[in-house]
Amino acid sequence: MKINFLNTVPKDIYPWQACAWERLWDIKKSERLSHALLFVGIDGIGKLQFAKTFANAILCASPTATGVPCEQCHACHMVKAGSHPDLMLVAPEEIGKNIGVDKIREVIHAAVETTLKGGYRVIIIHPATAMNINAANALLKTLEEPTPNTLIILVSNQNMRLPATVISRCHKIIFSKPETAEAVAWLHERLADDKIEPHLLLKLADGAPLKALSWIENDLISLRDDMFQGLHSLSEGKADPLQLAAKWQEADQMCVIDLLLSWLTDLLRYKMTQDPARLVNSDYRSEIIKVSVTLLHASLLGYIDQIQQTRADLLSSLNLNKQLLLEDLLIRWTHYVSR
Repeated sequence: MKINFLNTVPKDIYPWQACAWERLWDIKKSERLSHALLFVGIDGIGKLQFAKTFANAILCASPTATGVPCEQCHACHMVKAGSHPDLMLVAPEEIGKNIGVDKIREVIHAAVETTLKGGYRVIIIHPATAMNINAANALLKTLEEPTPNTLIILVSNQNMRLPATVISRCHKIIFSKPETAEAVAWLHERLADDKIEPHLLLKLADGAPLKALSWIENDLISLRDDMFQGLHSLSEGKADPLQLAAKWQEADQMCVIDLLLSWLTDLLRYKMTQDPARLVNSDYRSEIIKVSVTLLHASLLGYIDQIQQTRADLLSSLNLNKQLLLEDLLIRWTHYVSR
């Protein structure tokens, strides 16, 4: 009899990951599991949680036939407590920082040590793209000469930023966005405020359910409303860019930049297509249409390029003055819309 796998996946696996779990666990059971896995997909679909749960299943003393950890054995208790000696999670010390070569060398050293009860050792590196070039090269040596019973899982949103030599030595698992209906149903169960439209949230999050939920948990909807109203007011000459910069400087700067890019991208979409149905921020349709009329196509493209460069600078961990950064961007915005 065929097992109904959708009812037997680990509870920490999201519904849209069930098929990926089934395929990977079948590979594990048939003893064809690679020494290195590369999990690739957009941010906010649960790749890290999948990696942790898969590690738990591998380390569990008696998982079910479909890979559900027993949650009763000593290994499962240690995984839950974050104290299992054969499970290592490698991440930057601070968000936005790099994973350095010394950290990877620690991992390499641990990989050759004897594991608990002679089982697997699992090393999860997240985000893999945070490794600097020296760290990636150090890891490459281990990927080329793998240690028996050691599984390395690289979790990445942008696999193209990883060296091709690293990518080529991993079994790539691609995590796709869930179908819209499935993601909307999942969000509906978790939204306490019926006024928030799941379809809009999902559009804002590029179809990633966990990212969509974070918009609510981190109150990004309020920040978005405040920013879009402020940007619209600037375009009408009714706001001061310096005051708005001071107001938004305490917010997460990457969120501010991404919201600004979302606003500008919708302006560009409408400028090019004249089709309101293509807008992501559909609830700001009238404001976007009104502002787009005042902008030159070339000016809008140039401004978007500047914002993207600022975003790249933030990702590079440059020590930027938040208020000066925002002041410069908003002053430029008023310059473009006043032409």
